[in-house]
Amino acid sequence: MHLNKKALGLAVGVLAGAVWFIMIAGALLFGWMKSAVMLLGPLHPGFAYSWGGAVWMAVLHLVVGYVLGYVLAWLYNKSVK
Repeated sequence: MHLNKKALGLAVGVLAGAVWFIMIAGALLFGWMKSAVMLLGPLHPGFAYSWGGAVWMAVLHLVVGYVLGYVLAWLYNKSVK
């Protein structure tokens, strides 16, 4: 069985982007997970604790998640041949 590289990349990217957007939005609105956001956020380029930062982190993780999911599926497909 082979994995669809584009589908896995998109799924991982969308999930990663959504998680970060929800984390920052929850921290901004309700203070949920603020300590986790403030601990992990500065490790990312361009991080800002704001709504713009939430959108940026969502886009950043969408792209990085897509690439990682694509590479993971590519490696898996190479290993099952």
